[in-house]
Amino acid sequence: MDAETGSDVSAREVRDLRNTISALRDSVERMRIERDKLVQEAVAASHQEVAQLKATTAALRVNGETRQCQNGQKQNSSLHNLNSEQSEI
Repeated sequence: MDAETGSDVSAREVRDLRNTISALRDSVERMRIERDKLVQEAVAASHQEVAQLKATTAALRVNGETRQCQNGQKQNSSLHNLNSEQSEI
């Protein structure tokens, strides 16, 4: 009959606990790496979105300024035509 002694049981329990601790540490490390990866991806996406919004804002600003110039030219042309008509009268 093979009876385990108290020290054998204790040694096995210590080994099992050490293995459990090691597995938990590995799991925590994998979770930390995954979390860091997700944070990095979110930051990169945010930077990309900011860049796109800046580009859109710049394009809208240029478009608005172009329209203001065109409207100003139309107004100047209309005023010039009006002045020409009045001087002919």
